[in-house]
Formats: sequence, structure tokens, C-alpha cells
Amino acid sequence: MKYRACSTAFWSVLFLLITTAGLKAQNFNWPEDKSTAQTNYVLYTDAKKQKNYEAAVEPITWLHENAPDLNPAIYVDGATIYEELAEKESDAAKKEEYISKALQMYDLRLQYFEGEDAADVANRKANTAFKLLYKDPSEYGRLMELFTSAMDESDDVLVYYNIVPFMSVLKNRYEKGEINDEQLLDYYDRLGQMIEKQVAAGGKNAGKYAQAGENIDSIFAGFFTMSCDQIQQKLMPKLEQNPSDVDLAKRVISLSLASSCTDQDFFMTAAETLFDNGEEDPGLAKALGTRAMVAEDYDKAKEWFNKAIEISSNDEQKADITFDLGTIALKEGQRSTARKHFLQAANMDDALAGKAYSTIGGMYMQSYDQCKGGQDVVQDRAVFIAAYEMYRKAGNSSAMANAKEQFPSKEEVFTYNKEVGDQITVGCWVGETVTIRTRD
Repeated sequence: MKYRACSTAFWSVLFLLITTAGLKAQNFNWPEDKSTAQTNYVLYTDAKKQKNYEAAVEPITWLHENAPDLNPAIYVDGATIYEELAEKESDAAKKEEYISKALQMYDLRLQYFEGEDAADVANRKANTAFKLLYKDPSEYGRLMELFTSAMDESDDVLVYYNIVPFMSVLKNRYEKGEINDEQLLDYYDRLGQMIEKQVAAGGKNAGKYAQAGENIDSIFAGFFTMSCDQIQQKLMPKLEQNPSDVDLAKRVISLSLASSCTDQDFFMTAAETLFDNGEEDPGLAKALGTRAMVAEDYDKAKEWFNKAIEISSNDEQKADITFDLGTIALKEGQRSTARKHFLQAANMDDALAGKAYSTIGGMYMQSYDQCKGGQDVVQDRAVFIAAYEMYRKAGNSSAMANAKEQFPSKEEVFTYNKEVGDQITVGCWVGETVTIRTRD
């Protein structure tokens, strides 16, 4: 037993000697009681390495109290130790103590080491606070202060991992009535400008900033409806100054969709910015086509719809857009072209087939006055049989019944020297061959 005890003591001393020897090469400001400081340094770092955070508290506290300017590491590690303890603590009072200690580490780090990056420390403090406090609604006031302080300290350059958390804090503060519309928009604008600058500057985190921008746009649009006037006044002057700003254009489009501002000229401007800069999206092209169609600018609508079909790889989406082309052709009085588009849409997407065939059936029903010759009732009413067949393909039983009521009667078939079951071709633009049927 004595051998074992001596052996354990030997290895402990050897470990301490090796570790403290390595410390000599680092920038440490050892206190007068250097030996005790070195021992406590080794004890807490070893405990932290073993994830025995409770055991690390006593030695690192000794260093905080007796060697506060030893090295920034005692505060960096201290924040980690108290954060880990806070996350695992179930007792509310003890948890709050650990949280306070964790956040205090950042303040002490700046207090004792003037050369530290204050902006980086402020960002890290805000991030730690969010991780520890976001589940507690009563703490969002404190979080707001920490994030705004980090923005001010860093000249609005939040680290990318803080952007979405800050938007969550802004959402909470706005919904609680702690900030008003104007204040919210100012923060949103600051974040947007910051993201645009970081993305434009490039670098290894440019993509992460861009993704954070998309995420906060989604969050923002989910809880705040920005008026069309606000979009026009807040965002469009910047886009007009920099017409190649794809990220800003995306923000304008996202907010326009959320606020039903797609009928505004700025929506078209933002969309064209994306397409001019190689950011082609079939969904957006369809939205632009729909906007032009509503405005009765059919040439522009067809241009956007055809572009959407060209760049889309989704058959269902293509079918939907093709149906829109049919709608435009119908509005322009080009019934044959409209029918061609509707049939194409039906062939591309079974889910759209019923609507397409029913639409064609309605076109046939409405063509009676245009197509009738007035010489042969059976011939004239054959258009309703053609409509019936389209409704049958659509599975539209009520429309089939309505069409059947307009079939010729048995007497009319006999009078015009025809028989039920004969083939007859509908004239005019319809050009369908149908089988004679009667309404009775």
C-alpha cells in the first residue's frame, strides 16, 4: 500500500512539473505565490479536460481571486465551466448563480486584459446568454441589452451565429410591446445592411452570413407585416442605388409576398434584379407572370410564363404554368391555342386534368352561339355533346348533366334524317367528332 501511495504521489508531481514547465513558454503573469497558482491552474485545466466541471470550480476561483491578470484563458475557460454547470443544473437559484458567473467571465476578461477584442467578447457573451436564457421569457429584456451592446461594440458587425438569435429576441420584444414598428424596422435594416456588407466582402463566412440573412427574412415576415409603403421607403432606395444587390432584392421579394405587395412596381424591379444577375427561379417567374396577367399585360405575362417553363424541372409546376398560358389565350379569344395549352397541362399532371378538361368543356358550351349554322339543329347541338365528353373525362357529373340537357331530342335527330349513334363532326373552331346522343 505504501508503494502505491508513493507511486501516485510521484506521478502527480511529475505531471505538475511537466505541465508547469510548458506554461513557462506562454504569456502568464504569475502572482507572488506562483507555486500555488500553477497547481490550481493544472487542477482546473485537468478537471475541465475530464469534463468534471464541479471539480474545476474551486481551483479556477482561486485564480480569479488571487491571480486575476494571470492569462485570458482563466476567463475563457471559466465561461465554459460555468456555462456547462448552468445547463445541467436543476436548482433554479444555483442555475442563476452559474449563469451570472458565466457572463461575469466576459466582463472580467475585458477588465484585466485591455488588449482583448471587445467586439468579439461582447458577441460571445451575448451568444452564451442566449443559450442559457432563451427558454425564460422574463430574461428577454436582458438579452436585448446584451445583443444591442454587442452590435454597438462591434460597429454593427454581429458574428453570423448571433444574427438569428438576435432576430428571435427582436420578435419577442416586438410582440411584448417593448419596441415599436419603427424601432423594429431600424434593427431589421441594420441587420440587413450588415449582412449585405459581409456577403459582399466575401471570406470564409460569407455563405453563413447569406444563410443567416435568409433565415431572419423568414422569421421577420412571419411576425411582422411590412406595409408596401414601408418597403418602398426603407428598402427600394438602396436597391436603386445598387441594382446588383441580389440579397436585398430577395429581401424585397420575400417581404412583398408576405405583405401582398406583388402588384407594386418595386416587386417587378426586385425580381428583374435577380434574373439580371443570374438568380433565376421558376416560382418567381410564375409570380411575375401572374402579376402581369392580372394587369392585363398579356405579352409580358406570356414572356414570364414561358421563362418559368424553360427553367423549371418540375412537371407539376410546368403543368400549372401551361394552364396559365391557356388562361391568357382564352382571355385573348384564341380558343384553339387555349385548348392546346389546357390539354398539355392535363397530360403533364393528372391532378390538373380534371380542371383542364372541365375548362375545355366550358369553352365548348359557350361556343354554341358562335358556332351554330342555324340550318341543322342536330349539327348545331353537337357542340354540347363535345362538351359532355370533356366533362366526362374530367369526372364532372354535374356539368355532364347540364350539357346533356342541351343535346338534341330524338324527334330532332329523326327530323334531320340522322340516327342516334351516328358520327358527326362539330364545326367552327371546335373540330371534334362526336357520337350523336339525345337528351331524352
